[in-house]
Amino acid sequence: MITGRGRGHMALTEVAAAREERAAGFDKRYLERTVALNMLELCQVRDCGCREAEGRTSSDAHLLVYMLSGDAVVTAAEEQLRLPARHFIRLNPRTGYRIASEGRPHEAARFLCVELKPRPGSNRLFSLFETEAGHRVVADRLGMDELFFSLIGELQRQDNQTRIMLDSILNQIVITAGRIAGGYAGRGGGSSEKAPGRKELVYQVVQYIDRHMDRIEELGQVAAHFGYSYSYLSHAFRAEMGVPLQIYWANRRMMRAMNRLQAGRASITQISEELRYQSIHSFSKAFKKMTGFTPSEYQSLYGAKRGNG
Repeated sequence: MITGRGRGHMALTEVAAAREERAAGFDKRYLERTVALNMLELCQVRDCGCREAEGRTSSDAHLLVYMLSGDAVVTAAEEQLRLPARHFIRLNPRTGYRIASEGRPHEAARFLCVELKPRPGSNRLFSLFETEAGHRVVADRLGMDELFFSLIGELQRQDNQTRIMLDSILNQIVITAGRIAGGYAGRGGGSSEKAPGRKELVYQVVQYIDRHMDRIEELGQVAAHFGYSYSYLSHAFRAEMGVPLQIYWANRRMMRAMNRLQAGRASITQISEELRYQSIHSFSKAFKKMTGFTPSEYQSLYGAKRGNG
């Protein structure tokens, strides 16, 4: 027979277990104090891989939240906004927030939070960041994740050049966020002009693949973006480049994977997902066919940890 005390104890145990589940994962904060740079003050950088996180922006500081993987709901200033992977949101000063994973049960979301303050004289730079009042979820079309990985890498490195590098990386993050939120697509304004010649078309395709590699699931998307059939685009590409478009794309993806493995800032599973392989098995198989090594062997041989060892 279960007594009332026993039921109460079970309820408390369930509550404690639920709290522990929400707190599972990691929540890494890099700064003990604000870092003053030329144009900005870096208040905090937070790298989270968890089910739930919360906090509050300080006075005069803006928070940029970037979702690396998974989906989440951001609750801030009585708003609830869905934040999918490869999207970001800017939160205003003195704003309480809660970020909760929206994925499968027990599945953590991976996101980065960067809290910044403008310094005197940086109004012009920061105005790019403050594209509008209020909170708005914005899709990353320019590959900001690489900038965030570079930021984390510098905070982990901590040498005599770190402050200079932080200044450069954060300026790029603010400007890129402002460009994206302000509607800059990086297409040079030529999308409404007359159709390009074959050489120019192939050049634009190469640029598009470089910029959007982690968003391309199959090459039909590239053809659709430029308004051509895949058959025509593939023929034009091979005629100009001497290699099939499919092979060019496979080689570029593999080069990106090798760079990411060398940098050591993402797991093999994350790299596989980012480069849109169907599974880690198909990624590993393609990688070994191209390089002669499995991804883990390559990372052990050429990864950053080996160089710092």
